[in-house]
Amino acid sequence: MSKHRIFTVLCVLAVLALLVTACAPQPALAPKAEAPKAEAPKAVAATAAPAAPKAPAGGVAVSAAGEFPIVKDKITIKAFMCPTSMIKDYTNNEFTRWLEAKTNIKLEFDIPPMAEAQQKLNLMLASDDLPEVIIGCSIRLDQMQVLAEQGQFLPLNDYIEKYGIETKKMFQTNPAVKDLITLLDGKIYGLPHYNDCYHCSLSQKMWVYKPWLDKLGLKTPETTDEFYQMLKAFKEKDPNGNGKADEIPLSGTREVNGGWRAQLDSFLMNSFVYNDRVTPNGTRHLILDNGVVKAAYTEPGWKEGLKYYSKLYAEGLIDPQAFTNDSNQIRQLGENPNVPILGATGAGWYGVFTQNGGPSGRWKEYVPIAPLKGPSGMRQTPLTIYQPTGGQGTFMITKKAKNPEAAFRLGDLFYGFDATTRSVFGPEGEDWTRAKEGDVSIAGGKAAYTVLKVWSGEEHNRHWNQSAPTFRTSEYRLSQTYNPADPLERWLYEWTKNLYEPYGTKDKAVPPLVFTKDQSKQFGELHTTVLNAMDEWFANFVTGKANVDKDWDAYIKTLKDSGLDKYLAIYQTAYDAKYKKK
Repeated sequence: MSKHRIFTVLCVLAVLALLVTACAPQPALAPKAEAPKAEAPKAVAATAAPAAPKAPAGGVAVSAAGEFPIVKDKITIKAFMCPTSMIKDYTNNEFTRWLEAKTNIKLEFDIPPMAEAQQKLNLMLASDDLPEVIIGCSIRLDQMQVLAEQGQFLPLNDYIEKYGIETKKMFQTNPAVKDLITLLDGKIYGLPHYNDCYHCSLSQKMWVYKPWLDKLGLKTPETTDEFYQMLKAFKEKDPNGNGKADEIPLSGTREVNGGWRAQLDSFLMNSFVYNDRVTPNGTRHLILDNGVVKAAYTEPGWKEGLKYYSKLYAEGLIDPQAFTNDSNQIRQLGENPNVPILGATGAGWYGVFTQNGGPSGRWKEYVPIAPLKGPSGMRQTPLTIYQPTGGQGTFMITKKAKNPEAAFRLGDLFYGFDATTRSVFGPEGEDWTRAKEGDVSIAGGKAAYTVLKVWSGEEHNRHWNQSAPTFRTSEYRLSQTYNPADPLERWLYEWTKNLYEPYGTKDKAVPPLVFTKDQSKQFGELHTTVLNAMDEWFANFVTGKANVDKDWDAYIKTLKDSGLDKYLAIYQTAYDAKYKKK
């Protein structure tokens, strides 16, 4: 195996996007969008690029842009899919059947178990045993830069110019997207997942079991000290009333295959230091301070936050399993039979730890709380302005594609209103329908579509659960019809607007960046070592295996020995190259 292939294994790391349906940024604007019409978009200037790659021998002719089916006679395209949760079978799936009928393209899937997908993708890319397309794997720009230079992926610029009806609509709607997904050579190698989700842009939330607050006569906590007092009451005053000390005041999940924003540091640490997990910039815990890239986990505020966490843990207020719980285990805690036992947990939405619309009714009983004021008066939550695409590729065409033009037209189709809505919600007329005159949206404006089935989190074969690229603007998401029987969307919109937006911080986020080949090679190696070291020390500090005051210098030395300085220097150089004023 060549050194380049070995590096690819190190470079392509997991970037999982756990998913929820909801709103989108710019909440002050009433949604104006209706279901997009079929007229052709205005022309978009082509990106300068060499001639499009020619289809290999045996490639079939495709229909003109916007015409269907894509090919006259049915063809098969081999696709590697990084799956999402809750999908029972992608092959025997309503959206897959619709795609095949619409395009005459049959997808031959290679779909590993969710927990094994990234490892299999790494090995596949390293061994050169490629499919024709890769779907849903959220490959970052730095990873794509290396893979593109190795010739693994085909450039898409000329395909976009010739066939990109829906892709051009996306570029017209948000011109910044094109720049965000363009590599250093001026070419685009991956189509992004465009999801302008309002509540996702402020997703570092905390949820508390309100019946316990009411029973114990507690007010909603506003400060870290009040939060501590609340957890202490949950532990000591038997709020579930069963006479047992079985309450878990605060829990969470591990990093990999954990719950969306359910890691212990996600919410609380922002009362001590800016701690960004929501900006999809290729890593986490970065701060942009007047043009300087810093690591949150070396700042004095992080040290103070660790002392707070260690106090909670020492008093039995943090679940010892919070560092190892996966997404299924946190759900089991939230849906514990007979009596509730989970008092609070971080999460992007309550479906992380309960069943939306489920029979227990717990989904209606957990409420989010606003960011807490810390000892220094700090009260904030990260608000990402880069959220719609995050600079990641969700649909790539590899060098093994026999019919790259047909493959691109399939990718472009995903951005259309029908394909996006079907891939997220299911068949039209069964799982969703176009809104009727007079229907009111979740944001109080004119509705464009009505979702007919409650998203329960149970396995199904109705859609792809956002595995495919989608084109969901702020207007699209906010134009979903409000359904009092399924209030999730409006609740998330209102909670985010009222509780989190007032404290949103958006000027400290490090934007998605493109690295050179040499930078990417170093980054791929450092990313794992630095963050693994940080995670290990975080757990040790919280659980008391390390003392924050006595061992802080040893912690910083471990980070530096792991390559932290070089790691931050890569980010700084890449940031300066793109954003520093000359």
